[in-house]
Amino acid sequence: MIRLVIVASLLVGCRISLENNDTPDSGAGRQCTVSTSQPCMDAVTHSDLAWIESKIFVASCDFSGCHSSATDLGKLDLGAGKSHASLVGASSLLDPTRKLVVPNDLNASFLLLMLQDVKPEMATPPGTAPANGFMPKGSATLCCQKLDAVERWIMAGAPM
Repeated sequence: MIRLVIVASLLVGCRISLENNDTPDSGAGRQCTVSTSQPCMDAVTHSDLAWIESKIFVASCDFSGCHSSATDLGKLDLGAGKSHASLVGASSLLDPTRKLVVPNDLNASFLLLMLQDVKPEMATPPGTAPANGFMPKGSATLCCQKLDAVERWIMAGAPM
């Protein structure tokens, strides 16, 4: 099974290593860990927004009224069919000088800073940690494979 993940990772260009599943990815200073859970392993083959919405955003971001509508606590709707309009080219409410998702530009996409995938000092422009904390709030950082899926989506131009 591990060999399958390694081969799939190479095919889709993931930046993860399966050498040590218990420590954060050291390749880019990310805070994520490589996971052998099925949702994380499934992420290796995805970069489509529909999958990201259902398996990442709904599972990690819109529970308990955080990002299930534009009027809830997070003021950002990441629900199925709505996240594209909420993210791509949209200014962050936390830092209106930053766009949440900038197609083809990982370091300029504030979403990746919020998810601890891009370090604040590596962001474009360099920034600081969000005043209200990183996302998902009150949960562990997303696994590296899920973050890679979001990165692939952004680098593909963040299509609908």
